Amino acid sequence: MEKKKTVKKTESVEVKETKATATAAKAPSKEDKVYANSVEKDFAPAQSALVNPNKMIQAGVHIGLTSWKWNPKMKPYIYKVSKKEKSEYHIIDLVKSLSFLKRAYDFLQDVTNMGEKVLIVGTRGKMIRDLVAEEAKRSESYYVNQRWLGGTLTNFKVINKSIKKMNDNLKSIEDGTINNYTKKEQLLIQKETDRLTKFYGGIRTMRKLPTAIIILDPVNEINAIHEARKLRIPIIALANTNADPELIDFIVPVNNASIKSIGLVLNILVDAITSAKGEPTKVVGRPDDEIVLLEKPMKKMKTNLHHKKYSKHN
Repeated sequence: MEKKKTVKKTESVEVKETKATATAAKAPSKEDKVYANSVEKDFAPAQSALVNPNKMIQAGVHIGLTSWKWNPKMKPYIYKVSKKEKSEYHIIDLVKSLSFLKRAYDFLQDVTNMGEKVLIVGTRGKMIRDLVAEEAKRSESYYVNQRWLGGTLTNFKVINKSIKKMNDNLKSIEDGTINNYTKKEQLLIQKETDRLTKFYGGIRTMRKLPTAIIILDPVNEINAIHEARKLRIPIIALANTNADPELIDFIVPVNNASIKSIGLVLNILVDAITSAKGEPTKVVGRPDDEIVLLEKPMKKMKTNLHHKKYSKHN
């Protein structure tokens, strides 16, 4: 009986948290606007902000998780605790978000100028997976947007054999040599290729380990972080208030629970790579009205045609 009660309490808290975070991110309040103005004043002009603080507020970059979920190590990056709809959640210090984002931006430019490539990792939800693939292709980076397979970095020699097999299969499909096999063998090859492409499609051209890794959720992608740290690969991570900053080399304290916030910050980081190559950017150097924030699609309502309201006999 005690276990059931605990589960119900946990579920109700999570529902309240989701509602509070959603309402906080809907539209900037007067308090948010005042906060944005104070950030503009506090942020040194010499640092040249990559994006307008008001745009960050609009994207909900400053909204952290509920206070009971926080990691105490994130205290230096928290501005204050805010209350909304009977729940408390942290507000991230945007001054630090901007300065640490600039630090990660400069590092990525240096990596690109050296002719090296980075790996982008984000596997939580379809919108994030699609975003990771899109931004990686825009910057010609490697990416992993499906479940992280153990040994992707630490056991790269073995993983590389699977990638080679996938590339060989794809080549045989493209040039038609797959037709030399029986129909049953062709189906098996196609099935194997689809499975390998799902997990290794984003790293099919990766011949050596990446010089840096961008992680969208350091808590969700903890295995990727452990592998990168073991190989001393610099980690750039979008860290919410539940993250462990000690595991990250280039922390970017932001809200990584909202697609708007993730999209804006990832666009800026990828802009570092594209601008270093002399290619166009999506956010940096553009006016606010040209910056497009990602929106979560509305769920389609199912209409019951057999309901009394829609019945022809009524």
